[in-house]
Formats: sequence, structure tokens, C-alpha cells
Amino acid sequence: MTASGVTKNDNRSYIEPMMRKFVKNNSCLGLLRFFAAHPNGRFSKLAIIHAIDEECNRLEMDRALEEMVEEKIIDITRDNGNNFYMLTKEEVLRRLVLNMALFEWRDWQLVLAHN
Repeated sequence: MTASGVTKNDNRSYIEPMMRKFVKNNSCLGLLRFFAAHPNGRFSKLAIIHAIDEECNRLEMDRALEEMVEEKIIDITRDNGNNFYMLTKEEVLRRLVLNMALFEWRDWQLVLAHN
């Protein structure tokens, strides 16, 4: 087995359960779709919440954002005392999030129905 084969399997075993967890959470799924649509942008928390959360459930969106930062899907940068969030630069996770943008909401409903 090559070193790249080990890395690929290790990434898959880590990423698949993590993505299943996020896909089942509407706020996390909204964040994934938002950052897939804006992969090179950086946004304040308030801008993200207003762009995604139609029901203004800020607490749930805040938790989802924190979870995704902990999993290193979203990075935080600080500028003039403000936090800005952006999609990770780590290639495996970044590619996964960008590929998720190809699915529409109805596709995700089918995925969730089978999990």
C-alpha cells in the first residue's frame, strides 16, 4: 500500500461521518451551501446569519458555525478586532464542500431520507 493510499483512506474515514453529521443539520447544510457558493469570500458572522437564516434563529446558526470551525471546514481570520469566516484552504475539505454545491435542496432531502 502506498503512502497516498493510507492518507486517502484516513481522510475518508474522518470526513464521511463528519459530513453526514453536518448534512443532517439544516443550519450546517445552509452554511456548507453558502460557502460553496462563495468559496473565496470572507464574511462576518452577522452577514452570514442574515444571508442564510430566513427565520433568524441566530443561536442555532451560531452553534453550526462553531461546529464547522472546530472541524476546520471554516477558518476564522481577525481584522481590526473583527472575526471573519471563510472556507478552509485545506484541499480535501474544500473540494468536498465545493462538490456539495452541485446538489440542490431536493437532492439533499433524498440523501437525508436514505440515512
